[in-house]
Amino acid sequence: MARISNEQIMEIRNSVSIVDIISEYVPLTQKGKNYFGLCPFHDDHNPSMSVSNEKQIYTCFVCGATGNVFTFLMEYEHLSFLEAVKLVANKTNISIDIDTGSKRTYSYLDKFYDMYDIAAKFYQNNLKTSSGTIGRKYLSDRGINAEIIKQFGVGVSFNGDKLYQMLKANGHDDKSILKSGLCNINENGCYDLFVNRIMFPLWNVEGKTVGFSGRIYDRDDSAKYVNSKESQIFKKGHLLYNYHHAKEHIRKAGQVIVVEGFMDVIALFKVGIKNVIATMGTAITSDQAQLIKRLSSNVILMFDGDKAGNKATIACGEELLKLGVTAKIVRLEDELDPDDYIDKYGVDRLKEHLDSPISLLDYKMFIYKEGKNLNNSDDVSNYIDNVIKELNLVKDKIVREIIIQKLSKETGVSVETLLSLLNKEELSTKVAITKPPKEKYKMQSKYEKAYERLLFYMLKYKEVIRLFDDSDVFIPVKEYRYLACEIISFYKKYGDINIADFIAYLGSKKELMEILSQIIMLPLPEEYSREEIDDYIKVLNDYTVEIEIKRLEGVLKECSVDTDRANIANQIMELRKGVDLDGNN
Repeated sequence: MARISNEQIMEIRNSVSIVDIISEYVPLTQKGKNYFGLCPFHDDHNPSMSVSNEKQIYTCFVCGATGNVFTFLMEYEHLSFLEAVKLVANKTNISIDIDTGSKRTYSYLDKFYDMYDIAAKFYQNNLKTSSGTIGRKYLSDRGINAEIIKQFGVGVSFNGDKLYQMLKANGHDDKSILKSGLCNINENGCYDLFVNRIMFPLWNVEGKTVGFSGRIYDRDDSAKYVNSKESQIFKKGHLLYNYHHAKEHIRKAGQVIVVEGFMDVIALFKVGIKNVIATMGTAITSDQAQLIKRLSSNVILMFDGDKAGNKATIACGEELLKLGVTAKIVRLEDELDPDDYIDKYGVDRLKEHLDSPISLLDYKMFIYKEGKNLNNSDDVSNYIDNVIKELNLVKDKIVREIIIQKLSKETGVSVETLLSLLNKEELSTKVAITKPPKEKYKMQSKYEKAYERLLFYMLKYKEVIRLFDDSDVFIPVKEYRYLACEIISFYKKYGDINIADFIAYLGSKKELMEILSQIIMLPLPEEYSREEIDDYIKVLNDYTVEIEIKRLEGVLKECSVDTDRANIANQIMELRKGVDLDGNN
């Protein structure tokens, strides 16, 4: 494949708006010239990431994440630099032929992705054959039409070893095929794992098939579903079903609905509700919570209405709360899941629930009250105790007052008594608050200040680049020195300086990117004066003199000849004459 030039990379970057790209991943709100949103690169509760349409860069004022459209995609999607370039090119229909290096880096996993891709197409093709007639009828009877089959890649598996033979024909060896989990082996040889089942592919967040869930459809079987075992490419705790399909619908709706199983996603899709993802029936993990937060901060949890669903709802709500996301809850009556609820009560009634979700605390109160007899003093005491413990974690005074009033009305216990119980709970759980140790402030030397500020203004003004280059100044720290060289090189090649283009020019040079982020974040005025630039250059030029003085002082200590000692001392005195070694700029 061809090697892409810096000019092509900059052309691709200039073909998109960074605001448009980032808003596909993070909801942005315009304030003045810039756009703001929750930073996806740290635990952000308040919008701290600024996106500049003018400069085509983003900056987080909390964690310091900075870059252009390519670096955002690299960090968010876990891509290499060239993969990010290719992704942007694809978004703008720019045709490029570059080797992203991904096959060399991920060749071991690529063969498993390839096998699952072959399997998905194989099962889908099976459904179109005459042997797939019963499977098609089964799906049709359940309202799964051709559009849904195509959207969700539904297929069917048959008995035998036809998938195994196809994988072999595509160059995969027995060891890899068995390790993929698509086939098994016995004394008669290899055979396909999934037999006579409706096949639902499971995808990772990029949309690659990484597993399957196979459902019986033509016989009785104690195992209603058979799922792929976890592997190097299939880890349930890292995935959310329908993530890649739902992203755009979630962005448009400004809301994400989370359900437990993939059949609930399909059931909602059938009735036109498409901003839906599923946890695939597993307990929510911190990774999944982060993925949900990336999609939207407006989250509705609509899990099954049984005890397991209640437990999963609370666990998911609390995991999201750790990330500053306050989820709303839909509780479906009769212990039904969304799929069965639509069948029983219809989509309009489900939408009524979605339009009026309740808070996590209200949901917990409902669960704590469930099965309790509020005419029984022990049950009342137990119920109040649970709610007070929850309320102790709530800081919002208005919410507290509303819940206390509600609890009083439900139980007949006075507001005063409930408030005293809450105060008592607060006192019993209060931990002695100690002031955190003051962060040690690293005093910058005048040299550090000088080269950092020079670099800051070099990134903004070509005149400062010329002044720096003409002065032949020396930066004492290697990485900063390299960054200065790259800035000069960029300017000499293109005749100007632009931060977004310069970031693209640096590409995947991670060390320099980290320093560049620090420099961009410096709280310095946009404008500069020629006098201060000259001062910074003088300070750095003095650095070489200081180094030479220290060298000579070392030689002086070792020298035993009086005449030589006198000559060295005179050299040191001469060098000290125009150099301020103690002052700070």
